Amino acid sequence: MARQMMGTVDKALSLLRFFSPQIPELGLSELARQSGFDKATTLRCLTALERNGFVEQDVNTRQYRIGLSPFHLAQIREQSFPIESIIIAHLDALAESIGETAHGTVMAGKDPVTVAISYPNRALFVHVHPSSSLPWHATASGIAIAAFQPDDAQNEILDRLTFEPFTESTLTSREQIKEAWKMCRNVGLARAHLTFEKDVIGTATPVFGQSGTAIGSIAIASVSLRMTNELEKEIEAKLKLAAFAITKEIGGIAPRLNSH
Repeated sequence: MARQMMGTVDKALSLLRFFSPQIPELGLSELARQSGFDKATTLRCLTALERNGFVEQDVNTRQYRIGLSPFHLAQIREQSFPIESIIIAHLDALAESIGETAHGTVMAGKDPVTVAISYPNRALFVHVHPSSSLPWHATASGIAIAAFQPDDAQNEILDRLTFEPFTESTLTSREQIKEAWKMCRNVGLARAHLTFEKDVIGTATPVFGQSGTAIGSIAIASVSLRMTNELEKEIEAKLKLAAFAITKEIGGIAPRLNSH
């Protein structure tokens, strides 16, 4: 019975990941289609989520959107473990000193989600969607986090990846992403050269929790036309310093870099 109950809870909570800033409302049929559940199961899950404030239904369109409970829980989380406010302070400093977009990502369930963004004071810069899930194989943030996960978590990521080709440079195989993880472990940062968006170069370094596993990352999204060797070195150095400071401030432990 306990296992069945946990399965039901897991199914219900999994529906929340289909909502995003780009798709804030979804209907029963669409949620059933995306989740792979039948409509009866999807409706039971939505009813439970609605009863506890995790989703709410528009009385006119009958579509569902995120409720207020997640925001309440997020406030409690931030007050007791203020990672987002710590991250944004460092992102503001990075964006100002480097002149490119800085953004922070944390693990939300099984996927990395953007939680903070700081834009430079210039006309041309990279725009990052807030609260959006980032693809593991196409972004520096995803690679930086995955590179410092346990083997079983990495295998789970690989099993779920469809390797959607966002650009001609996107990684398209397990071998390529494993090599990217290895390089990240060697040098402590990941680079995505035009792999997610054309004309954008992403550089990210992980942020670690108390177990020594990456719980998030901070990144610089650069306009490729502005990238020079000097800027690249500046980004790498300042990202590493900021990530180390964030890890220390949240009580995390950064593992030694290695090549295994």
